[in-house]
Amino acid sequence: MNIAMHRILLIILCFMLGTSAYADGEYDKLDALIEQSDKITTERINYIKTIRQQLLTPGLTGRQCYEICSRLYTEYASFKFDSALVYSDRLLRYAERTNDRDCRNEALIKKAHIHSLAGLFTEAKEILEHIKEEELDRDLLVSYYEAWNLQLTLMSEFSSHTVIHERYSAEALEYKKKILKIASPDSYLYKSTQAAVMSSANKNREALNFFEPYLSEWETNEHEYAMIASNIASYYEQIGDRENCKKYLIMSAMADIESATKETQALRKLASLLFEEGDVERAYRYLNISIDEANFYGTRLRNSQASELIPEIQKVYAANKEAQSRHIRIQMAVLTVIALLLIVGVVIIGKLLRRYRDMNKQVYKMSQKLNDAVEDLQQANGQMREGNKLKDEYISRFLELSSTIIDRADVQHKFQNRLAREKKMDELYSELKSNAFIAECTKIFYENFDGAFLNIYPNFVSDVNELLVSDGKIIPKQGERLTTELRILALIRLGIQDNSKISSILRSSITTIYTYRSKLKARAKDRENFEELVKMIGVYE
Repeated sequence: MNIAMHRILLIILCFMLGTSAYADGEYDKLDALIEQSDKITTERINYIKTIRQQLLTPGLTGRQCYEICSRLYTEYASFKFDSALVYSDRLLRYAERTNDRDCRNEALIKKAHIHSLAGLFTEAKEILEHIKEEELDRDLLVSYYEAWNLQLTLMSEFSSHTVIHERYSAEALEYKKKILKIASPDSYLYKSTQAAVMSSANKNREALNFFEPYLSEWETNEHEYAMIASNIASYYEQIGDRENCKKYLIMSAMADIESATKETQALRKLASLLFEEGDVERAYRYLNISIDEANFYGTRLRNSQASELIPEIQKVYAANKEAQSRHIRIQMAVLTVIALLLIVGVVIIGKLLRRYRDMNKQVYKMSQKLNDAVEDLQQANGQMREGNKLKDEYISRFLELSSTIIDRADVQHKFQNRLAREKKMDELYSELKSNAFIAECTKIFYENFDGAFLNIYPNFVSDVNELLVSDGKIIPKQGERLTTELRILALIRLGIQDNSKISSILRSSITTIYTYRSKLKARAKDRENFEELVKMIGVYE
């Protein structure tokens, strides 16, 4: 009996050592990939540039431009939010130019998708509510249901520990069931949705049996591999298997790095588990990397989730510091007694004191880094609040402008009716020939446009002048905020490049607009890339 027990203990010990070795080896692989992350990111940026160059090919049709922009949107969707948003808008413009209803609906679904990933749930909902289900074929209907499912799932995730969490989860489940009714059983969406439905019914082992084998059908550098591994990790977490949960989170994080994906959560979840287990140094490093990835992607959703870990980090730091301090105090007390008997004890105590000071320095440095991270997150939250404030201001400005023009149009209409009623035809004809009313409304529009635009980009004029040669800079006149040239560049910065649209907005001829743009390029330091540089003003502020 004793021999059998010893064998069992030996087997358990070997298994534990093997598991630890596996974990250490996988962490080493993950750390090695993290070192290569910048190189992989640069390679993806260069690859995207090659796709973007295709848009410069002469003679492209609207449909061809739509297809290229669709590829760019797909590349940016999990890589860079603001660029994905730009190409979702371009997709919509090309779809409207080609007058293709399916393309337009597809572009709207993509735009709603990217808004949901950024946490802009209200905007995403408004877009989806304007799409008519009866106009969608099966593939678009699947994408439409998936867009609703993504939004509601993220809203449920973002509202965890609140009373509305369950409502969003239930609504998301309904869309998952709709997907399963029409999606192809062999598709990634069908399989991931089926596993999610199983998990929502607390059938996590069944979900693992169904979904885990599917991972082998994907390469480790594919975005789908990362998402599948992340979902498998969550199912293991639900059944309490932390080791397998960490294993698949590591696999997901490695796939995210290999595919240069920035809209991620595997590394953040892994950091949370490591903090709970006391692996503070590694967890702190992974959390900082996940925050950097979220900042690169350019939205606040993942950063807000990371901020929830900050109190846990502080708690762990405080507990570790107290435990280490208590341990060292006991050692010092013991060594002090021994020092009375052995002179060499004095040397040992000195070493321990140096070790204690070094530890305090390290803890202090880590605490400083943590405080910096907290300040960054607080600044991010402040920017979100400022963004909401600006949004309210611009809505009010738009309403005020619309009301003012409507009031003035009403007054003008009543005045002309009175002239007609009193049969003052000469005065009426003179009034109708006059463009004073249009000029006044145009002036009001310019004032509101200038004010609103400069509130968003307060340094726009100086930034434009930085792109122009010294004798070609634009200096607005006294009392003038933007010149016609600056307004043209402002519209280009807002994504409006078509001369006919610019001329319509600014009430100038197309020839005038073309002439202004040509002269501006002639005065630019970099004539070839001048307008592209204008589009980048304010992007990284």
